[in-house]
Amino acid sequence: MDEAIEQSFPSFEPGEVIQATVVQVDRDAVLVDVGTKTEVKIPKEELATGKVESASDVVQVGDTIDVKVMRTRGEEGTPVLSKREADFDKLWESIVEAYNNKETLEAMVEDAVKGGIVVNIGVRCFVPASQIARRLPPNQLDRLIGEVIPIKIIDLDHERRKAVASNRLADEEIRRQREEEERKRRERVFAALKVGDRFTGVVKRITGYGAFVDIGEYEGLLHISELSWARVENPREVIKEGDQIEVVVIRLEPENGKVALSRRQAMPDPWHLAAQRYREGEELEVPITRVARTGAFARVDEGVEAFLPLSELTSKRVKSPEEVVSVGDVVKGRIIELDPRRRRMVLSLRAPEEQRAVQEHRQRAGSSKSGGFTIGDRLSSQLQQLRTESREPQQKSAETDDSAAGTETDAAND
Repeated sequence: MDEAIEQSFPSFEPGEVIQATVVQVDRDAVLVDVGTKTEVKIPKEELATGKVESASDVVQVGDTIDVKVMRTRGEEGTPVLSKREADFDKLWESIVEAYNNKETLEAMVEDAVKGGIVVNIGVRCFVPASQIARRLPPNQLDRLIGEVIPIKIIDLDHERRKAVASNRLADEEIRRQREEEERKRRERVFAALKVGDRFTGVVKRITGYGAFVDIGEYEGLLHISELSWARVENPREVIKEGDQIEVVVIRLEPENGKVALSRRQAMPDPWHLAAQRYREGEELEVPITRVARTGAFARVDEGVEAFLPLSELTSKRVKSPEEVVSVGDVVKGRIIELDPRRRRMVLSLRAPEEQRAVQEHRQRAGSSKSGGFTIGDRLSSQLQQLRTESREPQQKSAETDDSAAGTETDAAND
């Protein structure tokens, strides 16, 4: 009988890996067909690494699996087969191949041990502390447990089937690869871009000095000065993250990898419109937006500011603009200079004031003439008024003296 069984497995050699088909699954073992007359039993412990609760957790009827011949004949006279060992051999081959090809692998940190950490690549692999990219004190290596980190295998023990790996080398290679990819991408982008190109970009990040806008394959800087034709104190006054905005490329710096964008140059120039809307001599009511040492600024239109020099704020002698205007005041001024090419408009508050004074004088003069008065009459009237005004203080003084005297008399009678 034993001879008959032995003859049914004539070609098997120890260490050989063969294919088997699962024909029966029990809790503790499976039966497999290896192409002979007799089916072979494999215990659940030989199905997978680690604890196996039931053989059905690993294989199902009809599965084709690789098994390793551990011995050509066991206690039952059939070959001793192991799926676990066949899987491990295959895994070890892949580890050796990764080592020979200097491949980068990813592995989860399972434990922190003396001098380093242990990662799982199918086998326990040791990573010395000196080969960990992140600088951590020895007593804090357990913070890495559960993380998936890149590694490169740097040493193999074939007899004991153990490996040593480096996270630092893998991290450095990944960084170099990213830098190279970024360099190639930058070259491709700058080869296609040119000053004047227009894009519909998406605002990705906002900073105090502007915003970064995604224009497709690259993020360009939109400086705060290029956000609007109007003065902007805070970029968030104009845009927010996620906004789609029209921008124009205004400068390229391939050596630094920088693309400068402008939003205002994608919009109509308000000074071109101002040249059509306004004329010198025209009067405007405008709000004061800023006060400087030499004068004040007023908002005329979006992106158009007018300057009000200190000398044009009033006909009186003043030392600072704050004596006449404040931010938020709405004033009426006359355009005394308009130069759209230089983006300059100058307003005067004195001009309307002086014009009103002249008009009032003319009105008074006209009224006097219509009433039949002569120049002599007007001079006589003015002289009489001066005399009256000079007598009034004397009368008030006398009244005061009389009042005081009366008070003293009353007190004596009491």
